[in-house]
Amino acid sequence: MTSQPYRLLTAATVIATLVLIAVGSLVRTTGSGLGCPDWPTCHGAWIPPLERTAIIEYSHRSAAAIVSIFVLALAVTTYITRRHDRALVILATSLIAVLVFQAYLGKLAVEHELPPAIVTSHLATALALLAIASAMFAIASLGSGRTVIHTPERSRLLRVLVITCVVTYAILLWGAYVVKADATTGCISWPNCSAAPIPFVNNGPAQVIIWIHRLSVLVGGAVIGWAALALMREAPALRLGGRALMWLYLAQILVGASNIWTDFSFAARIAHLALAAVIWAVLVTTTVAARYRGEDRTQQANADDRARSGQQSAHA
Repeated sequence: MTSQPYRLLTAATVIATLVLIAVGSLVRTTGSGLGCPDWPTCHGAWIPPLERTAIIEYSHRSAAAIVSIFVLALAVTTYITRRHDRALVILATSLIAVLVFQAYLGKLAVEHELPPAIVTSHLATALALLAIASAMFAIASLGSGRTVIHTPERSRLLRVLVITCVVTYAILLWGAYVVKADATTGCISWPNCSAAPIPFVNNGPAQVIIWIHRLSVLVGGAVIGWAALALMREAPALRLGGRALMWLYLAQILVGASNIWTDFSFAARIAHLALAAVIWAVLVTTTVAARYRGEDRTQQANADDRARSGQQSAHA
């Protein structure tokens, strides 16, 4: 498989995983997690009954099946056509491992009637799956002739991006916990919290959970801004990633606020997690891309080196 079809396959895997996460949000938002009380069948059959919650939950399982097909296709293609690319082979193997664990957590979530810890872990592995697929997309886009950039400046940039990834991942997981802990309506005003105006002072459990989430979002905005500013000094593709992160994060804050403004409408709640997943994918893709010099730029750098060597020889 040539570079373009392989890159399209990685992109399709990323998109399918984003859709899966959005459908998972639909399941949680509509309370359809136990629409199919057994696994892998639904009410003992492979075709769900014509009930709203069962159909919604089964749509999630169908989306998971589609993602599984893409993951398997990507892994097999990598082993066959990219077997000499160590980074891609490692990522493809990790992709399969995370997919299997994700399915196992989905089974546990149904069998134990959706405990918050397992449901949050289920999302954590979905985000890990998305991160691996995004990393493979970044590497595939850079080409097989990519080279690792070993400069102090690039090392500093990568540290900033990795810190941003860790903070963002934690925020996403805490946001999922807010939903599963039934703390969503702990504060029904924004940006203040009328039920608990001062964070952690005479707050109930729901208000504590909400305040942790809101304050963590501020921290996330700070690190996203830090990363975006660092990216502004880099190549055009990385600058684009930085700008995308800033605008997406601002949009995410507004979508989060719209949950309250729209009385926690289904559309706002689903969009909140879906947009968070998009931010995560862009952040991981940008972070991986920042580690390398792309194939075209590497070839140009090598050509420049040869030209300089030729000029030095001529002068000698």
